[in-house]
Amino acid sequence: MIKVIELFAGVGGFRLGLEKNNTKQKQHFKVIWSNQFEPSTTSQAASEVYQNWFGSDNHSAQDITKVIKEHFDSIPEHDMLVGGFPCQDYSVAATKAKGIQGKKGVLWWEIAKVLSARKPKYVLLENVDRLLKSPTSQRGRDFAIMLATFDEVGYSVEWRVINAADYGYAQRRRRVFLFAWKQRNPWN
Repeated sequence: MIKVIELFAGVGGFRLGLEKNNTKQKQHFKVIWSNQFEPSTTSQAASEVYQNWFGSDNHSAQDITKVIKEHFDSIPEHDMLVGGFPCQDYSVAATKAKGIQGKKGVLWWEIAKVLSARKPKYVLLENVDRLLKSPTSQRGRDFAIMLATFDEVGYSVEWRVINAADYGYAQRRRRVFLFAWKQRNPWN
């Protein structure tokens, strides 16, 4: 069984997808900890929906930056980290988006901190396809930084842009998915 933590969990899309692969005979994935917090609102609707669906055990509704800084031990050892990290600073819908240096874009570094400390075997992340071209003034810089960071902390990475419309859905919704795995080097 693969033990999973879900960062930037939203209402639990990754969890639903992973757990859909579990059968009565074998549980392939088990989400053992999750985090969802929206820093710019007083209401935590997504976290409330998540807890309504999956319960509040092992769920954190606190700012991930604060959790990592003050309560890192609450993040358990795990085999796989998944998450749809905030896209607002990469999205074409945002004017003057600041990418990895933006208010929410910097949350990428929280993922990197968890990877560096916990070193899970696998990582699966999702974001808008605009991430590949961010920021506008230095097209592709942010994505290159992310790929370099994966390498620095010992991961190989594959990525793909997937359009929901190509799979029979009515909406054209292009997303970049990154899958990383721990390199098998003796020094990592």
